[in-house]
Amino acid sequence: MADSAGMSIQPSEVLEVSRQLDELASRAQRVLRDEAASLTVTASGRDEVSQRVASTLNEVHASFGTAADKGLNEIHEVAATLRGHSNNVAAADQGFIS
Repeated sequence: MADSAGMSIQPSEVLEVSRQLDELASRAQRVLRDEAASLTVTASGRDEVSQRVASTLNEVHASFGTAADKGLNEIHEVAATLRGHSNNVAAADQGFIS
């Protein structure tokens, strides 16, 4: 694609980057899902301290999972936006060439 006022876009490269972003987010989601059981804490005893520590760690794990899911969904949205804008730019350039 021709350079226009200092801006150039290579749709195939943008599509590859967006694919890689989607793949990265999907891998992270799989790891979080697969390791959820390993990251869940069981209290080591019936005492209040053990129960509270396990509860706190599980709350942190749940909070992290929620934040991670939101962040990974944002990565998927960024990838989709990149694809969409790349396609729009390519279509606009085709309009100039035609």
